[in-house]
Amino acid sequence: MLVSLELFFRDGCTHTSVSNIRKETCTPIGHLNWHSDAKSLVLAYTLHMHILTLYFVMHTSLASTQIVQVPMLGDLTDTSVKILVDTSGVQPVTVTFQNLDALPIETKSTVLHATNGSPSTIAQFNTLAPNTSYQYSIDGTHKNAWHFKTRPVNDTKTRIAFGSCANEKEGSSTVWNRMNESDIDALVLLGDTPYIDTTDLAVQRRRYGEFAEVPAFAKLVAHTPVYSTWDDHDFGRNDTDGNLEGKANSRQAFSEYRPNPSVGENEQGIYTKFKSGPVEVFLLDARWFARTEISKNGIPTLLGKQQWEWLEKSLKDSTAPYKILACGMIFNGATRPGKTDHWGDYPAEYFRLLSILKRNAIRGVSLVSGDIHWSRVIKHDTKSKIGYDLVEFITSPIHEKLIPLANAKHEGDLFSVGEINSFLLVEATHNDEVKSLQMTITNAAGETLFTYTFSDQ
Repeated sequence: MLVSLELFFRDGCTHTSVSNIRKETCTPIGHLNWHSDAKSLVLAYTLHMHILTLYFVMHTSLASTQIVQVPMLGDLTDTSVKILVDTSGVQPVTVTFQNLDALPIETKSTVLHATNGSPSTIAQFNTLAPNTSYQYSIDGTHKNAWHFKTRPVNDTKTRIAFGSCANEKEGSSTVWNRMNESDIDALVLLGDTPYIDTTDLAVQRRRYGEFAEVPAFAKLVAHTPVYSTWDDHDFGRNDTDGNLEGKANSRQAFSEYRPNPSVGENEQGIYTKFKSGPVEVFLLDARWFARTEISKNGIPTLLGKQQWEWLEKSLKDSTAPYKILACGMIFNGATRPGKTDHWGDYPAEYFRLLSILKRNAIRGVSLVSGDIHWSRVIKHDTKSKIGYDLVEFITSPIHEKLIPLANAKHEGDLFSVGEINSFLLVEATHNDEVKSLQMTITNAAGETLFTYTFSDQ
């Protein structure tokens, strides 16, 4: 018996039709006709599957190069701003600024070009006026969210959102929307934002692009400065350390898609710092150097010599009354059994941090971390060592996956909750009348889960 097999495949559909069985009509990009016996039919079907697989591989690869990177606001000061702009096209991109507080409105433009094969460009714009509202357009296109206001010279107040562990699903978008409604001055991403789990450069770039295209996130970051560090999944692999092969690719992609003030030093690491109002945030890199260096006592490092030197100098130079040390990795060891990527597994590094704070009389420090898919507030018993107790705020996750085993007992527990779609809101004021630092764990519905107010340290 002769059997007729027709194979159709086009974008979004594939159709197989055997004689006497109805097939759906579509406009094909490819079409095979085969008339033969049943044995040859199997051969034909196998050929079809190979062709179909090749098509979808090619189609997926093409799609991955066509992701449009929406603009993202980066480091914002009283006179400058960084903006991440898509420059993947052939033509240069023109960014135009308008000073909305000037009469007549002042306008100036800058032309950006793609560099080093990167699909995006991070450009810094200087000589802006302090405490001034600007809107911007890209190649003549402007959207309502594309605006910002420079920081004032006398910067005494701020609202900063911290979050970790997010994806492109609706739950994470509810958090971005809540942050947008909360009128925050800055957003800090603590890692696993996005999930990548490979050091392949093409995949790294694609995942950052996909994450940035989520409408709620895109709307938020178009007018809210973003500061970032990474954790294990965006570094390249779950629970990994600095010995991960291909980590330079991860660093390259991070530097292309995250408009931080700086990206580590000497092409190593991604640590950085920024100041907003009376708060200075020190974003630590707990992945790049982890277990790549050994101390004189044979103890593996977490931050590495270079980052430790930077951190101590930065803390000594800081004039901010409130200082936040932040990283994806938690600063304690109370978490699920078998997990080793936390500061509790590096006790010598933790005591080195306390030593730096003590010998330099650094006051006003608090800790912020993420990663573990559980939110907690823990008071570290450090008063006898540095003169005050460090308080750690763990905020995770922005998405919906919880890990109850992360709720391990800690003697300094102040609060613990498994709350999906949650984040940390930091509010600080420091002027002649008011001196206040308040940290609140909240959720996408805007409910206050826990608030901690610092007294003078």
